[in-house]
Amino acid sequence: MKKIIYPLISALLLLVAFSACKKVNDDFEGLDEMASPTNVANLSYTLTADDYAAIEKAAKAVATTDEETNAAYAIGDDLALNSIFGAADYAPSILTNMYYSFDKNSTVLLTYNYDEGEIPYLADYLAADDYELSDADYESFGGLVAAIKYFVPSFMPEDAIPDILDAQIDAPVADQLVLVKYRYSDTEPANSGPKTIQHLFNDFEAYANYDPIDKDGWKSVEAEGTRAWQARLYSENSYAQYSAYSSGEENISYLVSPTVDLTGSEDNTFSFDINVGYWTHDGFAVLISEDYDGVNFDLATWVDISSNFTIPSEPSIGYGNFASAGTFDLSDYGAEITIAFRYTGNGNTGETTTYQVDNVLIEGTTYLKNSAATDYDVFNTFYQYNGYSWSEASGVYALSATDYDAMGEEYGQPGRYNNFSSSAEPENYLPAFLGQLLPYAQDGDKQIVVYYYYPTGTQADEYIFEGGTWYKPSTIVEKSEQFVFTGSEWVFDPTLHVRMESADFQMIVDYCIADDVLSQYVDSYGNGESYYGSSSYYVNFDLRINKRDGQPDYDAAEDKWEYMKAQMAEGIKLWLTLKYPDAVPEVKGVSVHYVVTAPVYDGLSTRDFVTEFDCTASGSPATFVLVSGPDPAQ
Repeated sequence: MKKIIYPLISALLLLVAFSACKKVNDDFEGLDEMASPTNVANLSYTLTADDYAAIEKAAKAVATTDEETNAAYAIGDDLALNSIFGAADYAPSILTNMYYSFDKNSTVLLTYNYDEGEIPYLADYLAADDYELSDADYESFGGLVAAIKYFVPSFMPEDAIPDILDAQIDAPVADQLVLVKYRYSDTEPANSGPKTIQHLFNDFEAYANYDPIDKDGWKSVEAEGTRAWQARLYSENSYAQYSAYSSGEENISYLVSPTVDLTGSEDNTFSFDINVGYWTHDGFAVLISEDYDGVNFDLATWVDISSNFTIPSEPSIGYGNFASAGTFDLSDYGAEITIAFRYTGNGNTGETTTYQVDNVLIEGTTYLKNSAATDYDVFNTFYQYNGYSWSEASGVYALSATDYDAMGEEYGQPGRYNNFSSSAEPENYLPAFLGQLLPYAQDGDKQIVVYYYYPTGTQADEYIFEGGTWYKPSTIVEKSEQFVFTGSEWVFDPTLHVRMESADFQMIVDYCIADDVLSQYVDSYGNGESYYGSSSYYVNFDLRINKRDGQPDYDAAEDKWEYMKAQMAEGIKLWLTLKYPDAVPEVKGVSVHYVVTAPVYDGLSTRDFVTEFDCTASGSPATFVLVSGPDPAQ
């Protein structure tokens, strides 16, 4: 019994010592493998709704900006990760909780939903500058639009807005976008046609013969002499008159009008009638002032505009007849003007011409605005600069308050607050809205819609018309990525494991067909070549010796088998550049490896060989470097 028990006890004590002290294990190579079986696993896992909820909670805890907060909420709403909160950062904690008992180098192929985000060019519309037309912008066009300060069918916004943008935006660049906000009504306001307004009219009929002219703001100002302008009556017509005849003095006198306010009208003009009697000299002038205060005549600035009128210089005996002196355009003048008629003569020297003035008129055109004609809507329209001019941007529509109202009952969603939200999702309304907006859409047509979403702000979506319906294509795709266990944690592993298929081998064959030198190695069927050994028909690399005889490099090689494996590796490297032209050396700071499995036929059997490459540089194409293989799969 002693001979049996003692050795057994000793063995048990030895095992206890080994398991209790790792240092002992380290001293004996291979003892760990003998003591316990390996637990390296290759697993697959798909994230669940609970997983997305856990990641959303973790993302909210670290979000510091509105963009990050919105991205965190989207994880739970869409059951998808995104560019801000990705699998590499948040999946490891989930995998660690689930798979904590596996050995180093265990892998999990994780499948999850990923939101690729908005279509890149949609961001251009969200980044566009805004411009809201001011009252001054509407007034700059004059006419009805200046009066009512909104556009109507007789004066459309697209005919006016390009001019406004030209004036308001300095140095625009090609493809620049601006979201223009403007007012428009599809109904012409009542009583809105052009109306003539008299700012000033005096036919002097209110005066008796020889009355001084001093009514309704008119006055006579004497600079030299004592004689003033008077009203005269002849043949039942009253008018203003001045003459130095028998004055016995030098005379300079001004017949000054009241100040006229031209605000609210356009195409303003000034005219009067004139008659001359017993002409002896040119003693009449017409002046205009924009700064006369109604009291201090000498302090005002007076501009002589006589050359714009026809002033008679006859008859020398008797009187002529009243006629229009002409019409003067006041477009270059400000809101307030004053007119003065100046007489210059001398009763002692014979400069005594008589000048008679009648029917003094300042008038313009205005547009009467019906008090009830303010029922306009505010619209938002994108305009784009093509390098030469501005025009409406095609393929995009920005919703207005009217559009939101049309998509719901009065004061209901989304019209209640003029936005979409979680209780009024845009995809529940926009397809029907676009159907009404674009009734003649054809399959394949695309339309960008810009709208406001509470609480995240302005958003842009692209809708596609297909089969009689508008729909928003999903930006959520399914991804699968590998994670590897380091012994203490799971980390993202961007290694790509791929098995070559028939189409992959054909890519190599097609490359050879297109190459002047390599084309000689392509078989008559066009689905195999003997330089690298690829065959899409047999779906393998053919490494039989009799397939290479006569090739100079092969004939010169000392080790034929190693030469063919090297050629196979070159073929796989070529295929990688064709298959993955946009490959990158790193993903999230982790080097990218490509582990390629390919069937190989050696004349006796077909076996899988494994070759590993690293991507060392991005480009067109990317650069790949052989790390190991091709070696038979274990």
